Amino acid sequence: MFDISEIKIAELENYVGMTKAAISKHFKSSNQGTISSNNRIVGLDPDSVAHFLLLKSDFNFSRPAITAIANLCGGVGKTSTVTNLAAAISRVTSRENEPVIIVDTDSQGSLSFLITGKRARNDEPILIDYIEGKSTLSDIITPIGHNVFLIKSNLNSAFLDKTLSRPADIKNVMLKFYKEVFQLLGEKTKIFQDHTPQLSNLFASTICGMQQLSADILCNVLIPLRSDDFALQGGKYIIGEIDEIEDTYSFHRDNIRKNCFFSSLDRRISTTSKALQKAMSDDVISKYIAPVVIRYCAELPKCIDSHTNVFSSGKKSNATVDYQELLQYIFS
Repeated sequence: MFDISEIKIAELENYVGMTKAAISKHFKSSNQGTISSNNRIVGLDPDSVAHFLLLKSDFNFSRPAITAIANLCGGVGKTSTVTNLAAAISRVTSRENEPVIIVDTDSQGSLSFLITGKRARNDEPILIDYIEGKSTLSDIITPIGHNVFLIKSNLNSAFLDKTLSRPADIKNVMLKFYKEVFQLLGEKTKIFQDHTPQLSNLFASTICGMQQLSADILCNVLIPLRSDDFALQGGKYIIGEIDEIEDTYSFHRDNIRKNCFFSSLDRRISTTSKALQKAMSDDVISKYIAPVVIRYCAELPKCIDSHTNVFSSGKKSNATVDYQELLQYIFS
């Protein structure tokens, strides 16, 4: 799922605004970080790529970050977004010093299944066990390779709202979780968190945690959209929920960036145009619409079937370019 043995030169074009020839010339001249076959560069060493991007890219991928993905509508691409953004960031940052942790909070366990081919066992410790004090953070983290970690989920996550019933717990539980993650894995950790398509106390606790963290930590809520009214309404409700949580707990900091984006736009120009017009005519959505869309790409369903991500093949596609642009946008 997260095989990062080599990076293709084509992956770096979007990040640095250089041609493949220019990037190739840079690595040849430095005489390090290249993987060659018959005197031809076929790939780049991931750690050399991370160093190269620190020097050449305008995007600070080294920042610690929490990215929560949510929409009250199901089937909008939340799980695909989590997986592919986590894969994208893990390919351009230091594998040794910048861990990536993926958190599945949905009781359906779709993210866990997509990444590992199975949900957490019923007796396997998950986030609810940590919150209830039955397990430590180390107990619930599963390494999946290359300094990427997963917190799995199963149907037991459906009881999270009962566990987080008190306002004080909602305010503090995920704050404690985030602080422990950064303490355990390192200050440059990137957290990607998939949420259930319902309003939940866990989502409220996530917002509270983000609001109370240092401003040095980049906090984003990504809201994937489809072009239908139901998905747009689900996105609006998430935005309204964030505003209500911040009012309820008297948070007045602008610590969370909210970004709506279309997660699988049709290739037909007329459909795309109508979708964008509909979103921009909405007073709420239009404030937060990102200038990035994930175009429909045949690679996406293939990846879901094979439990991989769009970067696994090393081939450039609409999906790889679009997820790279979304990553750049949220880290800009």
